[in-house]
Amino acid sequence: MIKEENQSWKSFFIELSLLIAVVLFVRFYIFQIFRISGPSMCPTLNWINNECENGKGEFVFVNELFYHFQPPNRGDIIIFKPPGGKVYFIKRIMGIPGDKIEIKNGKVYLSNTEVSNFLLPESFLSGTNKSRTAVFGIDTFEVPEDHYLVFGDNRAKSSDSRQCFSSLKCNDENSPYLPRENIRGKAEFIIWPFWRFRWIENEFDELFGKK
Repeated sequence: MIKEENQSWKSFFIELSLLIAVVLFVRFYIFQIFRISGPSMCPTLNWINNECENGKGEFVFVNELFYHFQPPNRGDIIIFKPPGGKVYFIKRIMGIPGDKIEIKNGKVYLSNTEVSNFLLPESFLSGTNKSRTAVFGIDTFEVPEDHYLVFGDNRAKSSDSRQCFSSLKCNDENSPYLPRENIRGKAEFIIWPFWRFRWIENEFDELFGKK
């Protein structure tokens, strides 16, 4: 922005302040760009050149405004901070408030007021993870109000709700459930590498319908 010759300094600084305010609002409340690190969401994310990127990889566009208008949905991939954590995680929502999620023989089942013991198809899992979801002390999760259950797509290499977001098992001090207030936004599409640009699909939308 360049000050016009006949513009007062007061008017110039007012316009500049408004512009900065708009930029900051968009930056912190509407969208964010995150770089994915680690293999926990492979092959859905960080699958580059036909292999799982173990270090820093793809850049994802995160919509921070979306959940101000509707609640997070089952199958959404989200950015969040785990309870007591300082680093952002990226995982998939497997259970929403009121859901009962059970892991039996490596498979994930859903029960709620609409379905009972429904086997989630999970076509997004790789062959090494399909029907091999491990249990770390808890095999049944009943998701409380305003909380969510999240798993990584690469179940063998993901610290998620099953371990209470750490390498340790859940205990009285660690909860497997993610508070709604900890969710930063919804991952919508990959913006880099540019040849990997794609929308992030939610196969559960077709099963249960968008809310």
